[in-house]
Amino acid sequence: MNWIKGLLFRLILLVVFIALFLLATENNLDVSLQLLSLRTPEFPLSWWLAGTLVLGIALGRLWALIGRWFGAGRS
Repeated sequence: MNWIKGLLFRLILLVVFIALFLLATENNLDVSLQLLSLRTPEFPLSWWLAGTLVLGIALGRLWALIGRWFGAGRS
């Protein structure tokens, strides 16, 4: 029963995330980032913000996974 609740929660969370993402893409202000001498292509600001959010979540999960791998031997 718990796995059904977890699956339902994740499904609702995914629907809310997609809805918020679609609403955020209405921001049509195109921006280009300049990183030292590298200039990125122009994308809407909402795409840059969503990309950094996804990248941050992925890096955080990777960092936690690495911590679990190396922390497993310490008890």
